[in-house]
Amino acid sequence: MKKGNKAAGRAFERLFAEYLTGAGFWAHIFQDNKNGQPCDVIAAKDGQAYLFDCKNCGKGSFRLDRMEENQLNAMELFRLTGNTGGMFAVRFPEGEIYLADYRVLRELKDQGVKSLGKPEMRGYARSLEDWLLEKEGNDEMEGRGHARHDWR
Repeated sequence: MKKGNKAAGRAFERLFAEYLTGAGFWAHIFQDNKNGQPCDVIAAKDGQAYLFDCKNCGKGSFRLDRMEENQLNAMELFRLTGNTGGMFAVRFPEGEIYLADYRVLRELKDQGVKSLGKPEMRGYARSLEDWLLEKEGNDEMEGRGHARHDWR
């Protein structure tokens, strides 16, 4: 990955975590990318933990070969240990962010699908805004909107 792509990816991870904290989540960005950690962000709210890998798609499509086996395996183990399944947070050039369940994307990849553009992603994933609205129904806690992060 080019240095510019890495910088854009890291910026997206921070932006994504900030969206989550703004919606009342505690969020943590994993910093150890050089050793191949299997995800970028972990977040928690209302007794639920969520695992995300952030993918910044500068060219308008998400190539499914960007999902690494260690990422998919970690997301599966995370689910098997009683947590929610992992998700890929995919940002398109216009700024839209979609959350796609790793199992759905793995199945598509296994079926030979190579990439998903924004129209296809809409059919297999939820927008970040819709997902946050769904979680908002669980957020009546005091202090909502105050950042809960530890990456600064």
